[in-house]
Amino acid sequence: SEPWPASFVHHSRGPSSMTTPQLKTLGLAAAAGAAFCCAWRATRRLLEAHPDDDLDGLESTLGGHSFYEVAPSSLAARHASRSMSRDASNSQLEQLALQQLATAATDFGDAGSTLGTRNKLVVAMVGLPARGKSYLVKMLVRYLSWVGFPVKIFNVGELRRRRGQAGATAEYFGNDAAAVATREGLALACQEEMYDWLRAQRGACVAIFDATNTTRARRKILAERCAAESAREGKHNDVSLVFVESICDDPAVLRRNYEMKLGNADYKGKDPATAMKDFVARVRQYEAVYEPVEDAEECSYVKLVNVGDKVITRRCGGYLTSQLSFYLGNVHIAPRRIWLALHGESQLQKESKKVGASTGGLTPRGKEFATRLAAFVKTAHASFLRAEGLADDAVVVVLTGNAQVHAATVRPLVEAARHAPDPLARDPRVSTSSLLNELCGGDFDGLSVAEIQERYPAVWHRRMADKLRFRYPGAGGESYLDVINRLRPILIELERQRRSVLLVTHLAVQRCLYSYFTGTDAEAIPYLPLPSGAVLELTPTPHGTQVQTHVLLRDDERVDDAGPSPPPPRRIPSVPERATA
Repeated sequence: SEPWPASFVHHSRGPSSMTTPQLKTLGLAAAAGAAFCCAWRATRRLLEAHPDDDLDGLESTLGGHSFYEVAPSSLAARHASRSMSRDASNSQLEQLALQQLATAATDFGDAGSTLGTRNKLVVAMVGLPARGKSYLVKMLVRYLSWVGFPVKIFNVGELRRRRGQAGATAEYFGNDAAAVATREGLALACQEEMYDWLRAQRGACVAIFDATNTTRARRKILAERCAAESAREGKHNDVSLVFVESICDDPAVLRRNYEMKLGNADYKGKDPATAMKDFVARVRQYEAVYEPVEDAEECSYVKLVNVGDKVITRRCGGYLTSQLSFYLGNVHIAPRRIWLALHGESQLQKESKKVGASTGGLTPRGKEFATRLAAFVKTAHASFLRAEGLADDAVVVVLTGNAQVHAATVRPLVEAARHAPDPLARDPRVSTSSLLNELCGGDFDGLSVAEIQERYPAVWHRRMADKLRFRYPGAGGESYLDVINRLRPILIELERQRRSVLLVTHLAVQRCLYSYFTGTDAEAIPYLPLPSGAVLELTPTPHGTQVQTHVLLRDDERVDDAGPSPPPPRRIPSVPERATA
């Protein structure tokens, strides 16, 4: 803090006149300089001992890791590769990519590693018959499976039918001691099957106990059994319990639900009027003893009234429980349409199939598809509103990525809406998000498939061996599982929306979204053959999602700057040719 004395500045005098703090500072500076010189010499000797073609040895000697940890040796090697020959650079990048693939944790399908949670969750349904419990169970299974959690349903009614008691009448559901004891015995047996399955799972998972569970006594038994399972000696994973109660007092919804119940195994082949009378009597038996979930039970619960009209949650603080309650708080049964469309053909897409989202402007064929997409959405939306008897001023919500081809594909729809005189003239609500962009190729982004196959064959083989979990090496590189993970907010928005929605995306994103609505197995997602030049119309229903494909631009239809040309005539194969095929 004090200025250096003149004796230190001028060499004519020695350091004898310096103070003790100044001498310490000088000593530390000299030591630091010596350490730097030693480190520089050691690094030079190390680099001379490892030629450029021995990057694996260099990486391991310096203790480097993957690109995600940005080891200094990785950065040095990547910068050095820019000055090497093209062949050597390709070889270097491939070696580093393979090293990353060997060390990076790409199997996000193991839900046990999701945000560090190792919790196992039991979801116990609560509610009278025909109140929408089965619908909610299907929604939960579809969502939890899509995000990567193992999930299984344990239905007491199905266990009863497997044990030869299908077709039970209303008397079976009576409140006498014998009938209650029989049903409780089945419930206990179903619980044991459930906990056997939970013990076999090595990470976070969800078991759904699908029964009415309409009394406090039954729910107390479930809570005590769950607590006993968590306290088992030698267990490392806790088991949590949350009740999901479905309440419905809408007469129209109840009428539809009652009619659907007549199709289950208990009423197969029976007269509809007789079956309806018996089912109503069964519901009355349950109503006589029904006790809604209350705070006094000191449990975690999610209570839904008329599926989407009202949601009440309590003590849903765990990771899995909070995710589940948030999802259920957004689902509803309002009628709507969801249209999935790939972006129009781009110039770079036509020239060569590129990895990543940088796909340039639209070709004449892409522009023609965009024009036809606008016309289709307008017509289909108007038809849907008329069929459902909905107000004709409802607008379409448009969700896209923020790539150039996304904006170009939806532009005709926006422009047509602004100039249309009818009630549908309101602008569609267009929202863009990078969450809907294409799967990122990392260091391989912008390369064509042929280039990767030729220059990085080992990396390509790794990808083809497991397309679901393969993550492209480099900063931002993604796998299909990564895309699913970043699409969670989009999916919640789709479930929340009560308006019809158009999504314009790239192929990988569309595959992931389509797989959720159709319940596609995760391993099949990267191979879904979704059509270009077409719109997939999804209609969510209590029984699942109905899918209809509308082809707007056939593959054999030629389009140039002058507009579309008629397709070439198709040659009809002869009888022998058809037989051979």
